[in-house]
Amino acid sequence: MNRQAFSLIELLIVVTIIAVLVGVALPYYQDYVKETRLTKAKHELDIIKQALVKHDTFEERPYVASDPRILLGRYLQDLPRDPWGRDYEVDWLKGQVRTLGPDHSLDRDDIIVDYKPPLALQKATWVDTDNNRQVSGGDYLRLEFSRFLNASGTAGIDYGISSAAACDLWFSEDVVIGTLIATGVPTTYSTELLIEFNNTASDTALSLGSSTVGIAFFNDAIKDYSDRFANGTKNEYPGVEVIIKAN
Repeated sequence: MNRQAFSLIELLIVVTIIAVLVGVALPYYQDYVKETRLTKAKHELDIIKQALVKHDTFEERPYVASDPRILLGRYLQDLPRDPWGRDYEVDWLKGQVRTLGPDHSLDRDDIIVDYKPPLALQKATWVDTDNNRQVSGGDYLRLEFSRFLNASGTAGIDYGISSAAACDLWFSEDVVIGTLIATGVPTTYSTELLIEFNNTASDTALSLGSSTVGIAFFNDAIKDYSDRFANGTKNEYPGVEVIIKAN
């Protein structure tokens, strides 16, 4: 009785064709898996970012922990591990949330998302320490920023009355900068800068509600922990001057 079967040559041809197809398709599949993981990581980082933004909006103090699981319950419903089986991390000093990527070591494949806006001066208030309702020695200006200030490698803060002057902070011309005591960026983790008035200060030192302060173009002292200088500095985003108001 005759029997039909594949010959050895035919089997080898089929195996060769399959091997070629696998060799062609495998790189595309690997790229697909890689892109899928990257997309998943970016999506989850964005969810954590929104939770951190909500925390800093509704809480009295900014978020100061590296573990985002603290957000679970009130600001975050779920927190999976990243696509490579590791935990997401919060760098609260830099205002970033990140995954260390596939290799978990080299910076080149880290995925980093900023949850804080760039460093910017947001608010300026006069604090009447002696409650005499007029500017006097011992009072101070409190400048509030969008990120933690980094004192590393910086000198004292210089004052001027022009945004283009060789200074770090510039004030409107109605501010008597000679009544402001020289200061530096705080060495403790802070989003505030305090500038004290000296004993020559009086109501003529500034005009509350109209005097302004801003970041100077040549600022080299006010920066964040990413070593980026405040908005308004050369090569950074434009900055806006802020009106000085009473506390």
